[in-house]
Amino acid sequence: MSRNRKSAKTEGTRFETVVRDYLAQALDDDRIMRPRLHGATDIGDIANTYFMGQRFCIECKNTAAKAYRAHIAEAMNEAGNLDAPFYFVVQKVPGIGFRSMRKIGSQMAYTTPEVLDAMRREAPDDLFLHNTGNFTPFTTKGKAPMELVSCDLRSLAVVLNHGLPLGREQES
Repeated sequence: MSRNRKSAKTEGTRFETVVRDYLAQALDDDRIMRPRLHGATDIGDIANTYFMGQRFCIECKNTAAKAYRAHIAEAMNEAGNLDAPFYFVVQKVPGIGFRSMRKIGSQMAYTTPEVLDAMRREAPDDLFLHNTGNFTPFTTKGKAPMELVSCDLRSLAVVLNHGLPLGREQES
C-alpha cells in the first residue's frame, strides 16, 4: 500500500508518540510530551527534555527519504525557537518496527559534530567517556555533503539520563 499525505501524517504522529513514550519511560519522566504545533515557531516534536539542565530539541522523522540536511536544518531552527542549545533528529530506521522498547531504542538519532562537542563540554568527563563508542560520524551523500554524528535512540537516552541506567526499558 502506498502512502498518501494523510497516511504519512498518521505514521509520523505515531512515530512521534512512540519516541515520546520511550523517552518518558527510559528517563522515568512523564513530563515529556508532544507539544502543539506552532507553524513557523514549532519547538520540536518532543518537549520537556533537558541535557545538563538546558533545553534539548528533538525532531522525529518517519520518512523513506534520508533528507538529512533538511531534517537537521528543521531541528536547528526549532531548537532556536525553543532557545535550546542542543538538538537531535530521531529517524525511523527501515525494517525496524516499534512494537517493543528494544526496537524503539534501535531507531537512529543524529546531530552535527558541533552539537555533540557542545554537549561534551557541558557534561562531566565520565559521561561521554563511557558512552562515546555509541556515536558514529558519517557524511551524507549528494552535491553538498554534510558531516553528522549518529547513535541509536537508546544511547541518546543514556546520555540524557546522565549515564544512569534507563527506567523501565528492560521490562519490554
